[in-house]
Amino acid sequence: MKNMKLKIIDFDYKGRGVAKYDNKTVFLDRGIIGDTVEAEIIGDKKNYYTAKVIETVDNSKDRTKSKCIYSKSCGGCDFLEYDYKKQLLWKKTKVENDLRRIGGVDSPVNDTLGMKTPYRYRNNIQLKVQDGKLGYYKKNSRELVEINECIIAKDEINNVIKILKNWNGLKSVNTVSIRENYLGEVMIVFVTSGEVKKFNTLLPNLIDSKVVAVFENKNTSGHYRFGKKFKKLYGEEFITEELLGLKFKLSPRSFFQVNHSQTEKLYNTAIDFLDLKNSDTLLDLYCGIGTITLLGAKNAGEVVGVEIVEDAIEDARENAELNNIDNVRFICGKSEEIVEKLLEDENLSFNKIILDPPRTGLNEELIETLLKIEPEKISYISCNPSTQARDLKLLSEKYSVDLVQPVDMFCNSVHIESVVGLNRKI
Repeated sequence: MKNMKLKIIDFDYKGRGVAKYDNKTVFLDRGIIGDTVEAEIIGDKKNYYTAKVIETVDNSKDRTKSKCIYSKSCGGCDFLEYDYKKQLLWKKTKVENDLRRIGGVDSPVNDTLGMKTPYRYRNNIQLKVQDGKLGYYKKNSRELVEINECIIAKDEINNVIKILKNWNGLKSVNTVSIRENYLGEVMIVFVTSGEVKKFNTLLPNLIDSKVVAVFENKNTSGHYRFGKKFKKLYGEEFITEELLGLKFKLSPRSFFQVNHSQTEKLYNTAIDFLDLKNSDTLLDLYCGIGTITLLGAKNAGEVVGVEIVEDAIEDARENAELNNIDNVRFICGKSEEIVEKLLEDENLSFNKIILDPPRTGLNEELIETLLKIEPEKISYISCNPSTQARDLKLLSEKYSVDLVQPVDMFCNSVHIESVVGLNRKI
């Protein structure tokens, strides 16, 4: 098929440009809203085309000069050439459209909470290694883009990248995970299919940096980020993170939000909506290492956190002890099963609930249980507006949506986090 001129009108959930041609949707490998491009059709499906941009014929008025020298090739970010205010507006519109189209929700959506400077925010990155070179994959490719720094990563992470690039043992590693805490201390995890080689040649440079913990993780599966076992090569067993006045121990496997300042906005929004009091019984489902649970425990009377990952529950219990919080307990298991068990065995009644599920959202069994126990208020945090909207449609039987707040957790990317506040209908 011959090349064609297309006007980009939207982005899809992968950050690809979207255009229309011959009454069909076209998904383009790059470009921003407002660009006019010459493109080559490379795939023809029943309802859509896929296309490769040959050149940009006319730049969008919202196109900006990228601050990243790798943005033309690196697949790490989606929107580095898209005006930041327009990014925030697009994310608000995306949430609005999903709520209306999928969930049948017409509630007003607040402006997206953004950052003053949407760079140097990530406290955790994962870099790939190929032939001793360190970087990210190209978009929709397994070809590596070697980098010297990452413009969205925090400063000490970038210092570690510079150290690792000169290490002669890098070829023994498949992936490098680098995490930085609020003190600028760094934890490194080397993921390998065998074992890390020549670590002794790297160690002197790490000691002179702010690296405080290094682990080896053997992982021969391509399906999971980490294998089961971690071997400490250097330093501490964990690093400590601080959030809204509480401390959290982070092991190599611990999940913690990657954007510290935006996480505070996100969690404050979710907790403030619940208006917690000492008479409240709070249930936090998908609680992870207990961040929101413990923050909610400051004001609630009794708090229960539920999480399916056993390591996370162990971390959560340690974090409760670390912060001297004794009105909370953590239970390991599937949310839908644990809630039923608490209702049947302990006759517990929860009047406030926080939900923070994975991208797949809630299963119908859990939604049925929520509708049965009828808490007064629910704060639903989601990283996927589409599945959140689907779940809200089912919850609308007994709940009204009284808050919708998008938060830009992943600046310069297509990803969106949102908090929805639900009140039980009278």
